[in-house]
Amino acid sequence: MSRIKAEVAKKSPRMTQAERTALSDSRMYEAAMQLISEIGTHATTLKEVGERAGYSRGLASNRFGSKEALFANLVHDFNVKWVDELGLFVGGRTGLSALMAGLEAVEDFLVNQSTYMKAMYILWYESISINNDLRVRLGEYHVVYRRDVERWVREGIAEGFIRPAVDPGRFAVQFCAFIFGTIYQWLVNPEAIDIKSTFQDYRSSMLELLGERRRASGERMAGPE
Repeated sequence: MSRIKAEVAKKSPRMTQAERTALSDSRMYEAAMQLISEIGTHATTLKEVGERAGYSRGLASNRFGSKEALFANLVHDFNVKWVDELGLFVGGRTGLSALMAGLEAVEDFLVNQSTYMKAMYILWYESISINNDLRVRLGEYHVVYRRDVERWVREGIAEGFIRPAVDPGRFAVQFCAFIFGTIYQWLVNPEAIDIKSTFQDYRSSMLELLGERRRASGERMAGPE
C-alpha cells in the first residue's frame, strides 16, 4: 500500500455494517424517488432501484423483498423527515403562530425539496387503489396531520387570536385540503402553479376566516408574535 493510501486509510476508518446498510438504504431511497418522479410507481422496479443507486441488481430485492415494502419504507422515511422539518419551523410556538409556521414549513419543503415531494405524492396517489397497507398507513398519517392543526386552532382560540366559532376539526380538513389539493395541481402542471403566491394568498384568506367576526364587531384582532 502506498504512503498516501495508508494515510487515507488511517484518516477514514472503515464503516461498520450498520453504517454501510444505512448508506445503501439512503442511496436506494434516493434512486427510488428519482425513478418514481421520472416513470411513476408502476414502472419502477427493484432491479432498476439497485442499479440506479450504484449497487447490484439484486440488492434492493434482497434488502426489501418487494416493491411494496420499499415503498412503505420510503413513506416512513419521508414522514420522519417531515416531522423534523415541521419541528424546525414550529419549535415551541402554539396556536395561530404554530399554524402559520406549519404552513410555512410545507411551503419550504415543497420549494426546496421538490423532487422528494413530487416522488412521495406520486407514490401516495398512485398507490391508493392498489396498495391497501400503504393506504392504511397514509390514512394514519393524515389523522396525525389533522390533529396537529386541530390542536393549534384550539390553542389559538384559548389565546384569543382565533374566534371561538371556528370548528377545529372542520378547519383541519380544509387546511389539509388546501395543501393536498395545491400539491396535486402542482404535480399535474408545475408551471401553472406559483407556489409562493398561492401560499401567500391562502395565508391572507386563512387569517380573514379565523378572525373575521372579531373584525366585523370592531374588536381589534391582534396577531401572534
